[in-house]
Amino acid sequence: MSDFALAGTVLTRDLVAADGKLVASRGEIVDLAYLKEVAARAPRDPKARALHETNVSDSVLEAFDAAPLQHLAGPPDARAQIADALCEVRFPDAVWEELNVLKEQDAPRFQHAVWAAVVSARLFRAALGEAPGLTRLVGGALVHDIGMRYAAPKLRHKSDHLTPNDALGLEDHPIIGALLLARAIGDAPAVHFALLHHTRAGFGYPRVEGKPPLRGLDLVSVASAFAALVAPRPFRQHPFNARGAADQLCDEARAGYFDHRAVRLLIHCMRGAKGAITELKLPRTATGLRPARNHHGVSRERVVAGA
Repeated sequence: MSDFALAGTVLTRDLVAADGKLVASRGEIVDLAYLKEVAARAPRDPKARALHETNVSDSVLEAFDAAPLQHLAGPPDARAQIADALCEVRFPDAVWEELNVLKEQDAPRFQHAVWAAVVSARLFRAALGEAPGLTRLVGGALVHDIGMRYAAPKLRHKSDHLTPNDALGLEDHPIIGALLLARAIGDAPAVHFALLHHTRAGFGYPRVEGKPPLRGLDLVSVASAFAALVAPRPFRQHPFNARGAADQLCDEARAGYFDHRAVRLLIHCMRGAKGAITELKLPRTATGLRPARNHHGVSRERVVAGA
């Protein structure tokens, strides 16, 4: 596991995995050292099943036909590449069980997991071809947000802005997800993606000191954001369209929240990944559809009132 500084989080309740086993107890401080200890105790070479042997494969097929993903997953050549990258993703049953329960309890979050994996597979194939270890990266994208299953339902389904206290309640989910995955699969890319996908180059959470040298995190973060923007959410009037999501990500890359190279690769793939990415020309004006009402994040008025 990468060496960087991470503040600890005190668990406010027992963490019980989908298989019913206790992962950590209330009051324990989860920090990087704790995660390393949990990863070191994970089973060596656990029996794993491939994605194509699970019912998640049906959801991947549905994602291929989802209108918001057609620019990325619609063309037959792109679909074949994504399928090749996803079908051999392997996890032990404890991880598949987390996804199964997520599907039962929170269908939108499960859809986000699948869509983020589909988009990530497209980006990784475009960037790395058939490089060894690709399926571990794509598998990490599939489960990167698994910790959200443990967030309070009222926060996951809230239609208004979050309060500062609400935001604090959500900020534990990356560490929770990393802890669940470390317990099942040890030190793997999926653990890093779960822990760090909201860091937003130091502007997000959890707060880290130093830059974790993790291959693929920038692509997964952009894929996750795109998959969220183009999907329905209670706090938005309607989803972004694909062009609007690209416009939004370009704005956030200019602000330093996302790696601009990852955003350029996303747009390159949306345009069919034809030609050299160095020749990609970004539009000068933002013309995509963005929702007029969007209560994502913390209300600025409430932050000022509580200051």
